[in-house]
Amino acid sequence: MKLFTRKNCAFPRLHALLILAGITGATAASAQQTRVYTEPDKTFKEAQQLYKEGKYAVSQQLFKQTIDGIGYFKETNRSLVNTDAHYYYAMCALKLGNDDAEKKALEFLKYFNNSAREQMVSFQLARYYFNANKLQEAIPYYEKASIDNLSNEEIADMKFELAYCYFNVKDFAKAQPLFASIKDIQNKYYIPANYYYGFISYYNKQYAAALSSFDRVKNEPKYATVVPYYIAEILYFQGKRDQVIAYAEPLIRKGNIYYDAELKQLVGQAYFEKKDYQKALPYLEEFNDNADEVRREDVYQLSYAYYQTANLDKAIAGFKQLSSEKDSLGQNSMYLLGDCYLRTGQKANARNAFAFSARNSSNARQQEISRFNYGKLSFELGYQDAAIAELTNFMNNYPRSEYAREAREILVQLFANTNNYKEAIAILEQLPEKSPAVLKAYQKVAYGRATQLINDQQLAEADRLLDISLANPYDKNIVQLAQFWKAEVALRQNNTDKAISALQSYFSTGSAPVSGEANVQTASYNMGYSLLKKEQYANALPYFEAAQRASGPNAGRINTDALLRAADCHYMLRSFPEATALYDRIIANNDPGADYATYQKSIILGIQGKHSEKLNLLKQLAAKYPNSGFNNDAEMEIADTYLSDERFSDAIPHLKNILQKAPEGPNAPKALLKLGLAYFNTDQGNTAVGYFRQVVEKFPASNEANTALQNIRTIYVDQGKTDDYLALLKSTGRSVSATAEDSLSYAAAETRFSSGDYAGAITAFDTYLQKFPAGQFALQANFYKAECLYNKKDYAAALPAYEFVLTKGASPFAERAALQAAYLNYYQVKDYEKALGYYQQLESMATTKDNTMAAKRGLLRSHYQLKHWEEVSQFAEQLLSATNISTDDQIIGHFYLGKAQQEKQQYNEAIEEFKIVTGLTKSEVGAEARYNIAKCYLDKNDLAAAEKAGFDVIKNTSSYETWTAKAYILLGDVYHRQKDYFNAKATFQSIAENCPIPELKAEAKEKLEKVEAEEKAGSKIK
Repeated sequence: MKLFTRKNCAFPRLHALLILAGITGATAASAQQTRVYTEPDKTFKEAQQLYKEGKYAVSQQLFKQTIDGIGYFKETNRSLVNTDAHYYYAMCALKLGNDDAEKKALEFLKYFNNSAREQMVSFQLARYYFNANKLQEAIPYYEKASIDNLSNEEIADMKFELAYCYFNVKDFAKAQPLFASIKDIQNKYYIPANYYYGFISYYNKQYAAALSSFDRVKNEPKYATVVPYYIAEILYFQGKRDQVIAYAEPLIRKGNIYYDAELKQLVGQAYFEKKDYQKALPYLEEFNDNADEVRREDVYQLSYAYYQTANLDKAIAGFKQLSSEKDSLGQNSMYLLGDCYLRTGQKANARNAFAFSARNSSNARQQEISRFNYGKLSFELGYQDAAIAELTNFMNNYPRSEYAREAREILVQLFANTNNYKEAIAILEQLPEKSPAVLKAYQKVAYGRATQLINDQQLAEADRLLDISLANPYDKNIVQLAQFWKAEVALRQNNTDKAISALQSYFSTGSAPVSGEANVQTASYNMGYSLLKKEQYANALPYFEAAQRASGPNAGRINTDALLRAADCHYMLRSFPEATALYDRIIANNDPGADYATYQKSIILGIQGKHSEKLNLLKQLAAKYPNSGFNNDAEMEIADTYLSDERFSDAIPHLKNILQKAPEGPNAPKALLKLGLAYFNTDQGNTAVGYFRQVVEKFPASNEANTALQNIRTIYVDQGKTDDYLALLKSTGRSVSATAEDSLSYAAAETRFSSGDYAGAITAFDTYLQKFPAGQFALQANFYKAECLYNKKDYAAALPAYEFVLTKGASPFAERAALQAAYLNYYQVKDYEKALGYYQQLESMATTKDNTMAAKRGLLRSHYQLKHWEEVSQFAEQLLSATNISTDDQIIGHFYLGKAQQEKQQYNEAIEEFKIVTGLTKSEVGAEARYNIAKCYLDKNDLAAAEKAGFDVIKNTSSYETWTAKAYILLGDVYHRQKDYFNAKATFQSIAENCPIPELKAEAKEKLEKVEAEEKAGSKIK
C-alpha cells in the first residue's frame, strides 16, 4: 500500500550570493554634439570620467553642479546634457545605496524620455530592490530593462536575479526557463542555478531533469545537507525502493542531513512498501515519536506496521487516533482495529471499532463484514436490542451474504432469549413468514412484552399480546402463565368474571408453573378475592386457605391478607366462631391488620349480644393501636353500642372524640346527628337543636342533614317555634317542600345514568341543573354528571363537576369526587398544586383502605412533581411504613425516596433505595431506577461503578428507549472523563445517529462534537 504523498515543500533558502556592487564595463551612449564644448561641459566631462573610474561619490557632486548650473542659468540649449546629468546622478545614488536613490531613480523614469537611459536605470533600480530583498518590487524593473546595453556578466546577473525573484513569489513557470538559460554556464551562478532549477523540476515532477541538476550540486557544502533528501525522494517517487534504501541508509549513518527525520521516514516507507515491516518499524517509529506534527497517513502506516508485526497493543493505540476519519483510510483503520481488539480479547472495544467501520461505505466488503461483526458482538456481549436491530437490517440488506445463515441462527437465539420484548415484537410482527422456531420465540416475546406493559398500566395492549402468546402454545408453562396475567389484567379492569375464568385455566393442570409474581399463592389469593367480590364466600374460602400455604414473592403479606379475607368470608357466612378464631390468630401474632381483626372481632361480639366484651375490646383497640385508621370507626361503634343500650350520656364523649379528631371527616355528620339524638333523649332539647343545626349548616348535602331537619322540625313544632324553623330552611336554601317537578326531573336523569346511557344522562342532568340550579338534588346531579363525563373520557368537562361536589363539604359523594378531582388534575391537567390539595382532602375523608393508599400515593407523586424533596422523603417513608402494602406501593415508595436522596446528594442512600426498586420490578420505573444508580455513581465520580451500572441498564432494560439511550450517553460521559476518546465517540455517535428521541439525539451530538474537538486539540495529527 503506497500512502506517501508529496509534502508542501519548504522553499530553499537564498544562499548568500556575490552580487556586484557596480556594473563594470558599462558604457554610456552619448549623443553626438556638433558644437564645441564650452566651460560648463568641462565639469560634466570630468564627472563622466570619474563615473567610469567608479568614483561615484565625487562624480555625483559634479553631476549635481552641472544640473544646478543648467537650472540656474536656464540653459535650455543644454537639454541633452541635463538629461545625462540626471541619469548619472541617479545611477550614482543607486550604486552608492543613498537614502534618496529609489526616489531619484523613479523621478528620472517619470520625467525623462530616453529609452536607453531608462532601461539602464530600471536595471540598477531592480538590483537596488533585489539587494534590499524587495523581490516583488524588483520584478517589473528587471522586466523593463534590456540586455542590449548590458555586459555579459550583467546579463547573467539579471537572469539569475530575476529568476530568483520569480522563484520567491512561486512563479515557477517564469523562473524555470531563466534558470535553465544559465545553469549550464560555468560561472558564479552555475551551482545556485542548478539547485533552483532542480528544485523547480522536482516540484513539477520532472524527476530526470531534477536529478541531473541535483547531481551537480549534491557535494556543494551549501546544499550537501539538503539535496540528498530530494534525490532520495525522487527515487521513491520513481518507484525505485531498493535504490532509495541503498542511497539513503549510508547518508543516515553519516548524519548531518537537514531533513534527517524525513529521510528516515522515507526509508521506512520504502521498506513498508516492500512489505518488510520489521525493518520499516524503527524508521517509522523514530519519525512519529519525534515529529511535532504528523499526517494521518503517517499514523496509519506505523499502526499497520505494528499490526503486521503482531505488536497489537501499539497498533491499537495508533488506529484509535483515526476513528474520526470518514474516508477509506478511516474505514480500513477501524476494520483493522476491530481485528486487533478481537485478537486481544477486547470484544467490547472491537464492537465499537466495527461500528465505526460499518458506518463508512468506502469499502462495501468491509462494511458488510463490519455490520455482521457489530451485530454478532452485540449478541455475544448481551446488547440484545442492538443485536436484533443490526442483524435484522443485515438480513434485509445482505440476503445472500456468506454470513446470512449465521446471522439468522443468532436472531432465532435472540428472539428466544431477549428481554427487549418491545423491539422484538415489532420485528417479529413484520416478518412475512414465521418458521416454527420463530413462532416459538413469538410466544415467549409476546408474553414477556405483555408482562412489561402490565407493569406500565397499558392493559389493553398487554391483553392483546397475551392472546398472541396463547395462540402459539409451544411452551405449556408460558400458556398457563399467560392465563395468570390475563386474570391480572381483568382484575385491574374490574372484570371479575373474566379474571375467574383465566385463573381457572391457570389452575387447570393441577401443577401450575411459577414465575416471580405469577405463582400459586398469588393466583389463589386473586381467585379468592374475585369470588369474594362476587359474594361467593363459600367458594372463596378454599382459595384464601391455599394462599396461606404457598410461598413466593410477598408471601408474608399475601399470607396475612389471605387469613384476614378468610376470616371475612366466615364472617359473611355468619360462621362467627371460625371467623373469631382466625381474627384471634392475627391479633395474637400482632400481624399487619391486627387492628382490623380487633375491630371485626368486636363487631361479632356485638352481634352475639356481648356488648360489655365488645366495648372492652374496642377500648383496647384505641390503647393498643393509637395510630390505627379504625380508631374513628371504633369510637363510632362504641357510641352506637351505648346508644342502642340507651346509655346516652356514655355515648356523648365518644361522639365528641370523633369530632375532635376529624371535624370534617366522613363520620362527622353522623357524630353530630347522634349527639343531637343523645342530648334530645336526655331532655336537653336546645343543645340537641344546636347539634342538629350544625349538621344542616356544615354538611347540607349529607343524608344526615335531612334527618337533622326533620328532628329540628319536631322540636321547634313542640316548642311552638315554627318561624325559627322556616328561617332555618331559608338560610340553608331549602324550600318548605320539594316540588314534584324537581323530583321527577332528577329521577329521569338518574334512571338514564343507572342504565348506562351516559350521553342521555349528561343531557338530562344538564336540563335538571338549568331548571333547578339550587335544587334539592343539585349535588347528586353534579356528581353523577361528572361520572358520566369521566366514563366518556371528557375529562375537561368532568373536572368542574367533581370540584362543585367538593365545595358542598362532606357528603356521600365527596370522597369519590376528591379522588377523581385529584386524579384528573394530576394526570390530565398536570396541575400538581391543585392535585396536591385534592389528595390532601381525600386523605382527610377516606373511609376505605384503597382510598387512603390512593391519597398517600397521590401526595407523594404531587410533591415529587413540585420538587418538594423534604415532603417527598416524608410521604415515601409514610407509604412504606403502611401495613400490607402492595408491591406497586413498595416500588413507588422506594423509588421516590431514592429520588429525594439523589436530589439532596445523598448518593449512597439513594443507590440502596434504587437497588430495592430494581429487585421489585422490570417496568419503566425499574429501568429509571437502574439508570439513577449509574447517575449517582457518576455524580460521585466513581467511574468504574458508573460504567458497570450503565451497562446493567442497557442489558436489562432495553425495552425502554429513553433510559437505554440515557445510559449510553452516561457511558459516553464516563469515557470522556477517562479521556478514552475512541469509546466516547463511538458511544455518543451511536445515539446521535440512531436514537429516535430528538432531545437525547441532540444532546449526544453536542457531546460528540465536544469530544472530537478536545481530541483534535491534543493530537499530533494535523
